Amino acid sequence: MKRILVPLDGSLLSESVLPVAEEWAKEDGTEVILLRAVEAHHVRGPDDARAQIRSVDEGEAYVRGVADRLERRGIQQVRWAIWYSEPVWAITEAAGVNAVDLIAMATHGRGGLGRLVLGSVAAGVVRSVQAPVLLIRGQSAWKPWAAGKVLVPLDGSEASEAVLPVVERLAVPRGLSIVLVQVIDPRPSADLDDSSVRLGERMVELATLRRQEAERYLVKVAEPMKEKGLRVECEVHQGSPAETIAAFAAHARADLIAMTTHARGGLERLFFGSVAEGVLRHASVPVLLLKAGRIEP
Repeated sequence: MKRILVPLDGSLLSESVLPVAEEWAKEDGTEVILLRAVEAHHVRGPDDARAQIRSVDEGEAYVRGVADRLERRGIQQVRWAIWYSEPVWAITEAAGVNAVDLIAMATHGRGGLGRLVLGSVAAGVVRSVQAPVLLIRGQSAWKPWAAGKVLVPLDGSEASEAVLPVVERLAVPRGLSIVLVQVIDPRPSADLDDSSVRLGERMVELATLRRQEAERYLVKVAEPMKEKGLRVECEVHQGSPAETIAAFAAHARADLIAMTTHARGGLERLFFGSVAEGVLRHASVPVLLLKAGRIEP
């Protein structure tokens, strides 16, 4: 990892992600780029002009101060930038221009987590960029953080596996352990005959077959990773995907959840009201999202 982009908005909550970026920036050669987006407004007179200049000056002073703090904490490569645009466009353009390997940002907003995830900056960034996006629920600034274990939810598709190269790049230099997990749906298949007296038995048989299939799949995915020297475990669980993933992450004491944002109906369906949003709402650890290509029905 060579460059991490950290968007900030001047609040302590937005700085919640800094300890994570700081931990990963300890890797030799990793640069932290602090970004502050300042929206340009139509200037209608001297008062508007002075207000615009003051906003820019305050933004520059703020990111310069954060950069100084990071440097005092031992981060050797830190730079900052001001982009004069609305946040999503600024973050997307800055990520592309600087060829960043990761965008790290807090999920918070004036309307709270729900409003941010549902249609605001974080959702817009995940939709727009190709780089992985690390999201952390903003609570307090400068809380110590260190990664030891990463949880990777998979669903059996190649799209869900798209995040694995990113996970490997993070795991190798840091000696992270990786837990691959698949959550199987406990609901009966549509082809089961509800009138059958053996419905209960068939549901048990189907659940067993699903678990066995999931176990074989995860072992197959884990094999090449283990051959690279990575520590990999496999887990199969049953339940509602988002809640089960978040609960297992807490039980396993994972430090990070890494997953792709994809669905048969496209990114919007997943991010708005499905697995990724649910994991973000329930998980108590940072969530790394990588946008996969749209998969048509």
